[in-house]
Amino acid sequence: MKIRPFLPTLALLALAISSMASLADEDGEKKKEKPAASQERNDKAIDWNRARTLNQKHRKGEKLSAEEQAYLDRALAVRKKEGRGQGRDQTGTAGDGTAERRSVKPVTVSEEDSPVRRLTATPSDGREISVAYRVPKGEGPFPAVVFFHGGMSQNSVENLERSARSNPTHTRFLKAGYVSVSASYRTYAKEPRSRGPILDATAIVKAVKDLPEVDPQSVAVFGGSGGGSIVLELASESEASPVAVIAGEPATVIYTGMLPSYAERDGVIRKPQEHYTDEIRKRTEKKIGAIGCPILIHHGDQHLLKIINFEIVFPAIEAAGKSLTVKKYPGQPHGFYWGNKTGVETLE
Repeated sequence: MKIRPFLPTLALLALAISSMASLADEDGEKKKEKPAASQERNDKAIDWNRARTLNQKHRKGEKLSAEEQAYLDRALAVRKKEGRGQGRDQTGTAGDGTAERRSVKPVTVSEEDSPVRRLTATPSDGREISVAYRVPKGEGPFPAVVFFHGGMSQNSVENLERSARSNPTHTRFLKAGYVSVSASYRTYAKEPRSRGPILDATAIVKAVKDLPEVDPQSVAVFGGSGGGSIVLELASESEASPVAVIAGEPATVIYTGMLPSYAERDGVIRKPQEHYTDEIRKRTEKKIGAIGCPILIHHGDQHLLKIINFEIVFPAIEAAGKSLTVKKYPGQPHGFYWGNKTGVETLE
């Protein structure tokens, strides 16, 4: 069977995302209702530190008691929002691809034809990490896309399996004839400058290339938000060597190394110029100089990551003579590239 070349199909992604953005736009036209007073009281009654802890346990695959699950469900219900309410004040991680409602339906692909499988990779530091993947029906080898969700916390393999079945973007690539890999990385919220997640991502890409169903010369990576930062890192990693990088509103406050801790993200995202020191600029430009593949960016105009991306990082990539294509989607909230309405604020 003739191997499907990857690069021409970047247009396919643009088309698929445009369709999802349009559907999200239609869904978002519903008028947002003012929350009831009882809901506001419920909001005040939630211990959000506890809610975050429970959500982290849930995302790691740890079993919650019935009372804990009910508490988490109530917290998530209180945080349910229409995806457009934050406007220019968006600095959080809602839309990172781990806890949102989908406003776009996934493409149904029979699990009889394309069962969900697990793959375990071993980074250079010896720490194992598992991912979920699906192979399209037919004769390979196939091109592949490795998807990295956003945020800064590891997602359980059970959640990755759910993404492989139901994520609108993952399933569209599977339907189009790509091996679709739903991947994660170790938690690093306390150490945003850690190379651990990059080691994980590199090992995952290498393991995918070793799959007999995959053409190792046609493996691309796609990440959103925090995952977008990671795939930009992979563009400069010779061991990973993806054929292309696709990023949705990448959290380049992480990529540049200007974010000292997750707790300080708000100030850094709002005023990145104040944190872009000469030392950070030199390190960033060196990293950009090593980029070895084309990059496609999908970006809305709501989340404040637009400041660092359009004023600092994207110009630096272009100045270095790298292949960069930026697709803009006015009015779209953070996470639209996953088919999200960004309806639930992620509890980091």
